[in-house]
Amino acid sequence: MKKFLIRLLVFTIVIGVAGEFIIRAYRLVPDIPRLYVDQTGIQRYVPGQTGYYTKAKTKWVVNKYGWLGTSDTSKDTVISVIGDSYIENMMNPISCNQGNMLKSRFKDYSFFEAGRSGVTFIEAMQISKLLDSCIHPKLHLIYVNTDDFLESSSRNQRYTDRVQIDLNTNTILNGNLKSPGIKKILYNIKLIYYLYLRFPLFVHAKNKEDHKAATKKTVKVKSEFDGTDVNKLFAYCRKNYDMDKVTLVFHPGTEQTIIELANHYHIKNIVLNSEKGEKSWALNANDGHWSCYGHSQVAKQISIFGPASLTVKKFTTD
Repeated sequence: MKKFLIRLLVFTIVIGVAGEFIIRAYRLVPDIPRLYVDQTGIQRYVPGQTGYYTKAKTKWVVNKYGWLGTSDTSKDTVISVIGDSYIENMMNPISCNQGNMLKSRFKDYSFFEAGRSGVTFIEAMQISKLLDSCIHPKLHLIYVNTDDFLESSSRNQRYTDRVQIDLNTNTILNGNLKSPGIKKILYNIKLIYYLYLRFPLFVHAKNKEDHKAATKKTVKVKSEFDGTDVNKLFAYCRKNYDMDKVTLVFHPGTEQTIIELANHYHIKNIVLNSEKGEKSWALNANDGHWSCYGHSQVAKQISIFGPASLTVKKFTTD
C-alpha cells in the first residue's frame, strides 16, 4: 500500500509538471497582471509587467499609467478609450484593440486605452477624471452596456470589488482587491488556472473571473426596465464630470431606456448594431467578447459618425 501511494504521488507530480510545461509552452491560458488600488480608489495594474495573451506571439505590457493596450499621446488631440474587458481585450492580439482600430481610421488623433475587467459605468467616469489629470484627453469614448449601469448603483447589490455609487447620498464607494493572495497562486500555477477556467465545477459560477470571457455580460432584466437609478446616475454625472467631453458607445442590445436618458441629458452617444456585419462579432459560441472582426466593425461604425462624434461640444442650458 505504501509503495502504491508513493507511485501515485510520483505519477501525480510528473503529470502536474508535464501539464504545467505544456500549458506554459503553448500559452493555453493568459498571463494575468497584478492589480493595485490607487489613491483615487481605482484599480490599476502594477506598471512594468509583461506577459502573454492566450496563444499570443507578442507580449502585453502594462504602461507607466497602469493600463494595458494602446497608450499613444503624441498627437495634439488625444482620445481616451475606456471600458471593461471588451476594451482590456486580453483575448485578442493588441493589433485588434479598439485604440489601434480607431487610429487606423482617425490618423490625426492619438488614442489611449484604459480598460479593465469589471469596470462599471461610474468607475469609467472616475477613470475619465483620472485621465484628465495626467494625459489631458480632448475626448473620452466610454464603452458601456446595460450591466455597467445596473452594477454602478449599490442599491440592489453592493459589489465590494468594484467602484459603485450610493445614489441616496451621492457617495462614491471604492472597491477592494478580491482575494489577492488566492489569485496570485491561481494565476502563477498555470495548471490550476487552466482547470479553473475549463471546469466551472471547481468554483461557484458567480465568482468566475471576467478573464474566462463570459458569454454575454448582459443580465436578464424585467420586461419593464426601471430607469430610476440610471436617471439619477446621469444627473449626478452632469454635475460632477465634464460630460461635454464624453461620448458613450452603447453595446448592441443596451436597454433603450438608458439610451433615451442619455439623450435627455444631452450626452453624446453612439449605438452599435451587431446585425449589420456579415458574421457574428463574438469570439466563439461560448465567448461573447468581440473578435478582431467584431472590433473592426465597432471601429467602422464609430467612423461612420465621423469627426463630429470625436469633438467636444459644450452643452448649455437656456
